Amino acid sequence: MNAFDTTEKVTLADVAEQAGVSVMTVSRVVNDRPGVGERTRTRVRHAIATLGYRPNIVARGLKAHRSRTIGLIVPDVTNPYFPAIVRGAEDVAIAHGFTLLLTNVIEDVEREVAALEAFEDRRVDGVIACSPRLSAERLDALLGRHHAAVIVNRRSKPGVAGSVRLDHEYGMRQLMHHLLAIGCRRFGVIAGPVDSHAARERILGIDRETREHGIDVPAANVLAGPPTVEGGESTTRTLLARDPSIDALVCFNDLVAAGALVTLAELGIAVPERIAVVGYDDIPFARMFTPPLTTMRASTYDLGRHAMTMLFERMEGRGHGVDIVLQPELVVRASTRAAAPPA
Repeated sequence: MNAFDTTEKVTLADVAEQAGVSVMTVSRVVNDRPGVGERTRTRVRHAIATLGYRPNIVARGLKAHRSRTIGLIVPDVTNPYFPAIVRGAEDVAIAHGFTLLLTNVIEDVEREVAALEAFEDRRVDGVIACSPRLSAERLDALLGRHHAAVIVNRRSKPGVAGSVRLDHEYGMRQLMHHLLAIGCRRFGVIAGPVDSHAARERILGIDRETREHGIDVPAANVLAGPPTVEGGESTTRTLLARDPSIDALVCFNDLVAAGALVTLAELGIAVPERIAVVGYDDIPFARMFTPPLTTMRASTYDLGRHAMTMLFERMEGRGHGVDIVLQPELVVRASTRAAAPPA
């Protein structure tokens, strides 16, 4: 066998034969254990490099009851909201010597089930489920089979998983307060997926803020829809057909708002003079929309960083019962009019 032979896996025995030492000696060098002289250690390392030996991480993990891998689920990798969450989680994982296994479930609950079961089969050390759509009962049952788990953007039972989330009710109340301050009174709401917990919390924020101002949002003016540009386009047309008097569109996220802006431009409806439009998340492109989008900003990188940090604490038996809630920040741009200064 030589360094360019890829027809079979290089083993400890191959390295031992190449270096002229015992398999136990090679094992000690690979695992950086004492009991091997420096000259012998150098010879073994040279043999490892020559043969291209790579240790069996899975087998090593089984012996140590750790795979040094973390499973991460996201609903849609094409949504610009999620990459920063992944980056924040990955940076913490790498700093701890762990590898991240990322699965895109494309807003499909059955793919969520398959991903969590696959992570279990691979014996990952912990899982992070980002914005899961599964029912609480099914999600708890699946997460409960893992050593440690954290959910992003959703509450959880402390005994099942930790929770790192945004205060979506607070964020939506801030958006509605701004719209009310600039004189909007007839709202159309594109509420996002029906199984989204973030969507439910945002609807709650809309309801509470408008009720405090004595304003009713008709049920017909609240529509669920895909959290995509195409979903924003089609839902905007439906809402305007139902109620042409709408003077503000409240969108589930910035992608939906982008679709709303496209439809309004096609219909010749001026933004914000005729209809104000707001999004949520402040994705990197939000300020490049025409007009630039008013939205809620949250540090998605921090969501991922906090989630992975919490997961490691739970893996070590600490941090149970601790939730982290981040508050988003209102960003006002040209898709809404600035509020008049107080008298």
